[in-house]
Amino acid sequence: MKYLLYAFIWFYVLWCAYLAIMNLKRARDNGTLSKAALIMGYPLLIIGLILDVLFNWVIGTILFLELPKNGVFTSHLNRHYLKDTWRGKIATWICRELLNTFDPNPFGHCKKKLDRYK
Repeated sequence: MKYLLYAFIWFYVLWCAYLAIMNLKRARDNGTLSKAALIMGYPLLIIGLILDVLFNWVIGTILFLELPKNGVFTSHLNRHYLKDTWRGKIATWICRELLNTFDPNPFGHCKKKLDRYK
């Protein structure tokens, strides 16, 4: 039970880092990211990347019952996104409910272009 709590906390921290990084990306894309915010954001980006890779190899492996083929969790999600399998249902839920809405990319974070508003 305590490991489940640790996994949830890890996911929550990673998600908060994702939200902050997507906000920095949005400001950069709009041309409003100041040099100070950029400097402050780089450590967050590095920490977020490390958390993401570790999360993918530990929690992602357990969640999808398979080893990742790439470093970051998004690649694990993209491989199963919108597929009609139990892995696909998990990946699609995570993408639609927690990631796509917050990515400034017009197609969302998970990359099936026709799914943005489903």
